[in-house]
Amino acid sequence: MIRKKYPIEYDLSPNALEKGTHWLTLRLKNIGDESLHNLDIRMHSTDSLQISFRVSSDHIYQLQPDEENFLGFQVDVHGTASVYFSIRYFKAGGTFHWDSPWIRQQVLGDVAELEGILISNSYGTIGRELEAEATIKGLGNSDGLRLQFWAETPSGKYEELAEIKTKKLSSGEEASYTAKITPKEEGYYTVYASLYDSHRRIGRHSDTLWVEK
Repeated sequence: MIRKKYPIEYDLSPNALEKGTHWLTLRLKNIGDESLHNLDIRMHSTDSLQISFRVSSDHIYQLQPDEENFLGFQVDVHGTASVYFSIRYFKAGGTFHWDSPWIRQQVLGDVAELEGILISNSYGTIGRELEAEATIKGLGNSDGLRLQFWAETPSGKYEELAEIKTKKLSSGEEASYTAKITPKEEGYYTVYASLYDSHRRIGRHSDTLWVEK
């Protein structure tokens, strides 16, 4: 899929991978009116347990208006995750930094994926209960998976909120599960949902909550 974030047009292919070691190809095109110089490109994974880059950086000396360039990045793939890339470049006026949105990489063979987690309110007060909801989508025929909820407190402690065995999911079917959290400290809480197929983690997402007295 071709995406644009001025002054860059880009696409990353393929968007579905088998487990193992593969190559991703990043196409960059300058759609601006000025030449871009000394582009340092770095690839990032939102979950390095699932997708990790063997070499995560590359360089383009110059990208003229309407010029495009192709870069290859070798990856080790274990499960579905999102990737993104950052570019530091120079043009008239100084040095600039550019981050792409997250790009989801589907990994073939997983029975389900964790689509996301959402806390019922992004602001809370100490002692008032909130809910965190995680949504799972079936990709094959699963026999029941494990979903864990954890919270990182403002003081840096980890608290287990719930562990749930999910129902059987057929391909394309979705199901949502919730865990309750009652904040006890002021500051930022991060709530994590992790999905396991037996002992193998196949997905993780997080959401953040600000708590006041």
